[in-house]
Amino acid sequence: MFRRLSSSLPKDPKFPADLEKLGYYINEKDQIRSIAHPDEEFNFFISKNERVREMQREAFDTCIRRELSARFEASGLNITRLPLNVGPSDPHVPILTSSNLATAKRLIVYFGESMQDLGIFAHRIIGQNSIASGSALDFVHAIQSRESNAGTAIVIANLGQLVWYRRGQRAVTITSWNALPRKTGVSNPLRIDAVKNRVPGNGSTKEHVKSVFEEVLVKLARQDAMIDLIGLGEGAEEAVGYLDQNWKHWENKVRAICVGVGFVWRVQDDIHNEKFIDFWGKRARAYLIHSVPVETPLAGRQELSCNCFSSGESAFTECIMPRSHKSMLAFFQLVNDMPGYFEAELDIPKDEDDMSKVVRWETGIRAESPRAA
Repeated sequence: MFRRLSSSLPKDPKFPADLEKLGYYINEKDQIRSIAHPDEEFNFFISKNERVREMQREAFDTCIRRELSARFEASGLNITRLPLNVGPSDPHVPILTSSNLATAKRLIVYFGESMQDLGIFAHRIIGQNSIASGSALDFVHAIQSRESNAGTAIVIANLGQLVWYRRGQRAVTITSWNALPRKTGVSNPLRIDAVKNRVPGNGSTKEHVKSVFEEVLVKLARQDAMIDLIGLGEGAEEAVGYLDQNWKHWENKVRAICVGVGFVWRVQDDIHNEKFIDFWGKRARAYLIHSVPVETPLAGRQELSCNCFSSGESAFTECIMPRSHKSMLAFFQLVNDMPGYFEAELDIPKDEDDMSKVVRWETGIRAESPRAA
C-alpha cells in the first residue's frame, strides 16, 4: 500500500485580493472588466482545476466586498454586530443599518438569500451591469433619493455570513469557508464546529431573522416606527414564518411586505395565524420569476395567497431585487401615503389561448452556476 506525503501533493493555489493584480479594473460605467480585454467580464474558467477556479473567485469576491464596504459607509450605512454589544473580535454576524435607525419613524428591512455576502444581491448582475446595481447600493440610493423618505431608516440583514472564521475573526459564507487555505490543493475543506464556528443566537437563518427582529428592531429602533419588509428566497420564508408566530407583537408595526420567490410556495401551508394571513392577503405582494415586464400582474394568488407580479427576471431568484426593487418601494410609498390601503384581489384567468401571465414554476427553480455559487 502506498501513501503520498503532503509535501509531494500540489500546493493550495493562492491569488492576491487585488483587482489590478488579478487582471481587472472598474471602468467609468462601474463595471469590472479585464485589463487586457476591456470588453470581457470576470473569467471564472481560468483552469480545469476546480480548486484554482474557486480560489480565484474568492480573491475576486474579496475585492468586491472591500469596495462595497467603503461605498456603504459613504452612503450612511454602518456595521451593526449581532449579538449586540460584542466586540469586533468576538463571534458576531455583521448587518447594515443606517445612521438614523434610532430616530426614524419608518423602517425598510431587507432579508436576502442565504448564499450571498452582506449587501450583495447578485454577483452575476455585478459582473454584467455594475457594482451598484448588483448590490444594495442602488436600492439604498433609491430610498434616499425620495424626499418623502427623509425619515426612513434601512436595515439589511445577513443570512449568508453565518459561519464564524476564528482565525480571521470574521463571519463568512459557506462559499468563503470552502475557499479558506488548506494544507494542500487536494485536501478536504475545514470542518465546521457546531459550537466554535457558530455565532450565539445567529447559528441559522431562522435564528438570525429572530435576532434582527428582537435585537435590532426592538432595542435599537423607535418603538413607534412603522416597518416595510422585503424578503427574498429563504429570507422571505424565514421572515414570514417568524411573523406568523409572533404577529401579536408586530401587527401594529409592520405596514407592508414584498417578497421575491422563484419556487412553488404554498403560503397557507406555512401561515397559521388567521390575523396574519388576512394582513398578508391585503398588504403583501409577491414578485415572481417571469419574462414579462416588471409589475405585470400574474396568476399565482392561489399558491401564495397574495397578489403576484412579474419581477422582470426570467431565470434567477437572486436577480429579482435588482430588477424589481423600485416597484417594491413604490408599493411601500403607496401604502404609506394612503392610510387603510389594502390590495384588491387580482383574479388572473388562466386562458388557454394566452398563457403569458401564468407562472411556469419549473422555470423558477433557482439555477446554479459557477457565478451563482
